[in-house]
Amino acid sequence: MKILLSGATGFIGQALLKKLIEQKHQIYALVRSSSNTLDPSITQIALSSSAPITEQFDAFINLAGENIAAQPWSKKRKKALYDSRIGLTREIKERLTTPPKRVISMSAIGYYGMTQEGLYQENSLPSLDYAHALCNAWENAAKSFLSHQTRVVIFRLGVVLGKEGALKKMRLPFCCGLGGPIASGEQWFSWVHINDVVNAIITAMKNDAYFGTYNLVAPQHVTQRNFAQSYAHTLNRPALLSTPKWLLHRLFGEMSGLLTEGPRISSEKILEQGFTFAFTSLDKALLDIEQAKD
Repeated sequence: MKILLSGATGFIGQALLKKLIEQKHQIYALVRSSSNTLDPSITQIALSSSAPITEQFDAFINLAGENIAAQPWSKKRKKALYDSRIGLTREIKERLTTPPKRVISMSAIGYYGMTQEGLYQENSLPSLDYAHALCNAWENAAKSFLSHQTRVVIFRLGVVLGKEGALKKMRLPFCCGLGGPIASGEQWFSWVHINDVVNAIITAMKNDAYFGTYNLVAPQHVTQRNFAQSYAHTLNRPALLSTPKWLLHRLFGEMSGLLTEGPRISSEKILEQGFTFAFTSLDKALLDIEQAKD
């Protein structure tokens, strides 16, 4: 297939590219500046250009978006989060002279808001807050591609576990014995292994039965305390220290809710679609990542 990819140099993008290259797809990567890290076989398209993109793509895989938890949500930061998701998606749609046959776009379980109550399926009513507003606008930008010519699939991701991403940032504190529950630790921790994310994207790209929005989280429900204990055990370290909610709120303000809250997310829809998760146990997922070669 001829594939247009945003976010190619990111955590998910790098893992996905390995598989796409192995499968001999023709890849065009949207980049802010020319990257020497990308495989020479990949055609790079500058986001700084306003020139029309005239190729006919079999798929547009939309992974772009700055890390929502990297910095406190100042007014400037909120604009950057919006522009890197909604603004970029709209820009690509405008530049494409021919609609892609498929759009596979990311979202997040932040769509449901920062809460701990209930079990959330794709049609559940969300808690109306900033996280929901951002994800909702992001999804609507992707849905604007929808037509008789274009099939759109949106994945609401949980915490993606792999060598990079959130787990990389947590590894050092846990290795030093400083890891542990956040706030009460009773908030839900919805996770998914990076390999399952890559497999889901490729499956949805190839299988026309995939359509609409899916929660992409492992079917096992664990709390943040369960995660802390499991990760510490994987590293042979204790998980005794807890981080109080008030301190996180003082440090991160509104954004701290991403750490202190967590909805329980259902993966029933994607399972009924026929998708098979390679990793359904958190312990096995963390052990696989820890033992994987860099």
